[in-house]
Amino acid sequence: MPFGQADSSSSSAPPESSEAAAAARAARRRRLLIEYLIIAVLAVGLALLVQAYVVKPYRIPSPSMETTLQPGDRVFVNRFVYHFRDVRRGDIVVFHAPGSGAVLIKRVVGLPGDTITLRDGRVLVNDHPLDEPYVRRLDGRVAATEPFPTGEPWSLAAPYTVPTDSYFMMGDNRENSGDSREFGPVPRDSIIGDAFFIYWPMKRISVL
Repeated sequence: MPFGQADSSSSSAPPESSEAAAAARAARRRRLLIEYLIIAVLAVGLALLVQAYVVKPYRIPSPSMETTLQPGDRVFVNRFVYHFRDVRRGDIVVFHAPGSGAVLIKRVVGLPGDTITLRDGRVLVNDHPLDEPYVRRLDGRVAATEPFPTGEPWSLAAPYTVPTDSYFMMGDNRENSGDSREFGPVPRDSIIGDAFFIYWPMKRISVL
């Protein structure tokens, strides 16, 4: 090669090489896009499965559980826990209300076979006053219909025995809560799950 003459073979790549590189880059982008789509679909599917069978978010719609839960609070509800243990007195549960089917959140006061009496602003379970530091006040202004909508006899003044496989629910805000005093005991199969954690708003984050 004469002195000073440029080597044209080193100054530019063959057209075939440039096209192959561009095709490889496009193929990589397609693979990445497909991978991201698969991950997104799996994530959505997993989230739906978790909500359907394990943990479901729930928004508090009313003041019936004040001061434990405030309107607008958002809680996680464990839908799986009652496959491993029984419902306990004091649990805060989400359930379908008898009759209306409305989704409500209340506290378990009476278990199957318990005798519930409301006397002098206190709840008695099997003739023993229930220790309820979370309750705002019970003054009797929230009265039940007579009888329950199911036809079962009920009176605020007389003892009431909770049926088998059912639970007596009450809101912590006793004078502003529609609960088992109105619609009666809640069957076990109407319970959705146990509310266990406030996740929103941030200043209210806490374990229940």
